Amino acid sequence: MNTSFYWRQMQRKLLWATRFLAIIFLSGSHNLQAQQHTLNPQLFYVPIDSNYIVDHTMELTGRLYLLSQDASFMINRDNFKRIVYKPNVNFRIGIAGFWKWFGLGLSIENPFYKKNASTYGTTSSVDLRVNAFGRAVAAELYFQQYHGIYISNPPKADGTKYLMPDMSALTIGISAYWIYNASRFSIRAAFIQNERQKKSAGSFMIRPAFLFSRIDSPDGIIPAELKEQLHIPGSDLWVSGDMYSLGLSPGYSYSLIFLKNFYFTATVFPGIFWQYYVYETTKDVYIEDEFSFQLGGRFAIGYNSDLWFIGGSVQGGLHEIPDILSDTFIHYDVAQFRIWGGTRFDWFRKKKK
Repeated sequence: MNTSFYWRQMQRKLLWATRFLAIIFLSGSHNLQAQQHTLNPQLFYVPIDSNYIVDHTMELTGRLYLLSQDASFMINRDNFKRIVYKPNVNFRIGIAGFWKWFGLGLSIENPFYKKNASTYGTTSSVDLRVNAFGRAVAAELYFQQYHGIYISNPPKADGTKYLMPDMSALTIGISAYWIYNASRFSIRAAFIQNERQKKSAGSFMIRPAFLFSRIDSPDGIIPAELKEQLHIPGSDLWVSGDMYSLGLSPGYSYSLIFLKNFYFTATVFPGIFWQYYVYETTKDVYIEDEFSFQLGGRFAIGYNSDLWFIGGSVQGGLHEIPDILSDTFIHYDVAQFRIWGGTRFDWFRKKKK
């Protein structure tokens, strides 16, 4: 590897990315200056506008939910078709409670339906998440580990799946949200229901994120039969790969309120990410890096009254548009589908005498 050439390329990429982010923030600052009466960012304490938001944070918000997570690793290379890896995981049934900014949930795997192990293999998994939803700042930390993977695309020549029982995948990530118009727009009303949005409103948001992913397989990440099927050159086995991803995504979220208590919330985050790869074969270790555009979205629809609520949400990466702009070497994404219903309990509020 030519070290001086590598660092020259890195400097060019960093300069280009800096210019891109500067354009975004300059455009955003112009809009914020024109709307200072509605966009008043405060980091720790934000008084709500009671004409727009009803506060239920002093009540215990409880709910039952169904959760489906479609995790996938994707390998993209110019000289062969995209390869998609997935664990064989089931949707989960859970219960959760929220009080003030703190939430706690417990879920179990659905015992009534499972994917066929002979078709999709068997996966053991660990999925841990910690969420904190403040009014102006929200954050999420997650840890996911899977052992036993199948290749969902492309299939074998006979239409069956490639099964990789010894393949493992590990992901550790953290992301945060900074909400500018937090006095009138509530992200909590849409996704955890300890507030209620009374009138339609939206807000600009900033989301920094960091992600570490590792995949490894002692028998090779790309099976020999698949290499032959896709005419992938090279005889050495790719046995492991690490990916570090650091990004910043400005975005916008809007909640449309209709029929008094019904709502639809849409959030879109276009961003730029620096990705650094270290992958190991049986013969050598390779290092690559690149900047890529990624587009994320989060959507929710439901009914939210002062007592009862019901709804659903979906979140994940919107891959088709970024693929036009950049073709990342390794990409990891988790699409989440969630359905919930619940109520509130006024257990902690002090009673007036």
